[in-house]
Amino acid sequence: MEKQDLRKQVTLEREKLSKNQFWLLNDSLLVLFSKLDWSKINTVHLFLPIVEKKEIDTFEFIHFFKTKYPHIKMLVPRCDFKTKEMEAILFDPQATVLVKNKQQIPEPLYGETVDPKLIDAVVIPLLAFDKQGHRVGYGGGFYDRFLKKCRPDVLKIGVSLFEPTAQILDTHQQDIKLTCCVTPQKIHSFE
Repeated sequence: MEKQDLRKQVTLEREKLSKNQFWLLNDSLLVLFSKLDWSKINTVHLFLPIVEKKEIDTFEFIHFFKTKYPHIKMLVPRCDFKTKEMEAILFDPQATVLVKNKQQIPEPLYGETVDPKLIDAVVIPLLAFDKQGHRVGYGGGFYDRFLKKCRPDVLKIGVSLFEPTAQILDTHQQDIKLTCCVTPQKIHSFE
């Protein structure tokens, strides 16, 4: 299937989820996410969810890191929609003031910008992914540009409410593949 068709299909699948179904999937995903080896991670970059689009609740991930791995520095994105670039902002769950941007994404109003080369793991929002580790987002290319600024060994961790499709047909050489993707049923590894 091609990216545009996958975007439509998965968007409809997410819209059809009841609140109960969504939270059951989200909770199951968090259980598997917590089983990843976080012991060598010092800095993680997490997206903040667009609640209106039933994106995975990464505030649960933030709580997990805060309680189980308090040494991990958490970063969240702030987007520039003119340049389609993201910057990584240091996130403190107690002090960071969040506001929603024009896409309804919660972002820090202010905060310390961190060099992407210091990031050990990036948790990536996506609509779909395939069995080879290719991913489909909303199509803006923000994460492709951001990941190119990170170290080559950065862990690229996708999170999805749904299992992979067999193959995304219209991938490109410049597309950056995932290291792994966590779903409510399984951790898919691509290395």
